[in-house]
Amino acid sequence: MPITPRPTSLPRPDNAEFAMRRARVLEAIEREGLAGLIVWGRGSTNSDGCQDLLYLTNHMSAVSHIPDSHAHRARGHAALVLAPGREPVLVTDSYDIDRAEVAVDDIRLSTFVDRDTAKVATELGLSGHRIGLAGQSGLLHSAAICITDGLGPSTVLAPADHILGKIRLIKSAHEVELLRDASRIGCEWMEVMLQASQPGRTEGEIVGEGLHFLAASGGWAYDVAVASGPVAHRYRHRQALPTWDSTRRLQAGDMLHFDLWGPVVHGYYCDLTRSTIVGASPTASQERVLEDSISVVESVIAEIEPGRRLCDLHAAGTRAIARRGGGGSGFSAMIPFFGHSLGLDCESPFITASAEEIIAPGMVLAVESFLGGEMGEGAGFEHIVHVGEHKIDVITLEACARPWS
Repeated sequence: MPITPRPTSLPRPDNAEFAMRRARVLEAIEREGLAGLIVWGRGSTNSDGCQDLLYLTNHMSAVSHIPDSHAHRARGHAALVLAPGREPVLVTDSYDIDRAEVAVDDIRLSTFVDRDTAKVATELGLSGHRIGLAGQSGLLHSAAICITDGLGPSTVLAPADHILGKIRLIKSAHEVELLRDASRIGCEWMEVMLQASQPGRTEGEIVGEGLHFLAASGGWAYDVAVASGPVAHRYRHRQALPTWDSTRRLQAGDMLHFDLWGPVVHGYYCDLTRSTIVGASPTASQERVLEDSISVVESVIAEIEPGRRLCDLHAAGTRAIARRGGGGSGFSAMIPFFGHSLGLDCESPFITASAEEIIAPGMVLAVESFLGGEMGEGAGFEHIVHVGEHKIDVITLEACARPWS
């Protein structure tokens, strides 16, 4: 049955919430002895490297990245400069910016974003002091040098990503509602793809139907990781872009799995993994991998409780895999975790053996696993969980756990 796209009807966070976020950040930087903070964001039509900036301003640059030249520098980037007692200043190259959608009044348009970020920081009295720097994953080396030179040799730029990471980890009530609606759209996106997963189709055709639905739903796909048939034991069919195959046609009995994620509701992410058998019932061996992937995730979710540590969840997942007699994959060997925080990104912290973060109300966690079996056998599963004051709420139950049955 066709699914009708339903973009979100929820409003974005209002300007008062953005102001409250910035106030919390200013309190944190003062506690750490910082004179101010530069929050850098990479846009360039991508959806990673800009989340701290989005969190504080509701803005990212959608300008394509262009190599530096005499005419422009750091295109496709933007920066927010915060200083106690001063109004926040946004420096951006977004020439057609909709100011009504940006939660900052003082917006400086620039085609030399790095140079002018240093000028604004100097204007706000930060030159010669110890300044925090957040959003470093999106900061080009050339831009970092330009900002440093512009601020002068007596200025210290101190890593400050941890400040935003800690604040973003606990979601407001409105953020939780946005993430719920993002998961609703993600579940519908997954259902469209599972319905299209029929013998004779290619992975590319199926993904294409999903992307058509997602665009009409107001979403943007960060990626769709998919593998099927002879390479279903892999997490992705291809380690290239696109990751899906548009040549081989699915056959009855093929294993098939999708991991899809991206911003779909005012920048807030969905993230979901499901697996199935194409046009047939699973063999005993296939069913074991499918069911075990679900069981691992459910074992981790059963341990989620405020006051516990994220590494306790990793231990639960490790025990669940040990009960099945092992059975990892290239994916799990390279990235030994059972999920991560979810918000404006697939956020840190990740659920790893060394994650000491304490589980608290307001967290939203993506709990996931991917298991490999014999050649051509692999399955993943994922749920999104909201940690409430009095209960743990799985918000992706709309996506069928066992589409092959």
